[in-house]
Amino acid sequence: MTTPSLRDALAKPAADARARFSHTDNGYLRGSTVVHAVRMQGWLGVDVPGPGCHVGTGGWDFSIFMPTKSAVTCGRCTKSGLHGPAAGGGDPDQLTFALGT
Repeated sequence: MTTPSLRDALAKPAADARARFSHTDNGYLRGSTVVHAVRMQGWLGVDVPGPGCHVGTGGWDFSIFMPTKSAVTCGRCTKSGLHGPAAGGGDPDQLTFALGT
């Protein structure tokens, strides 16, 4: 009997998490009203959508970060220039910078 690697065990839940988000979504942690910009983040060998400010999500459950079309309200995200695609489009993997301010 072959034991799957940790990466193999996380591949399906990570793919499910990626499938929940479109390129125009922001996200929030279940139970919170704070809306974050979404950025793909490498986590133990798999890519998962997560808060752009890198606030902790509290565990291995990728389903607690949920998509939303609401505007970003996270102070850390906005202070870093991460306003999210709902604030004006753009690639969720692309950092945005406020130039000329």
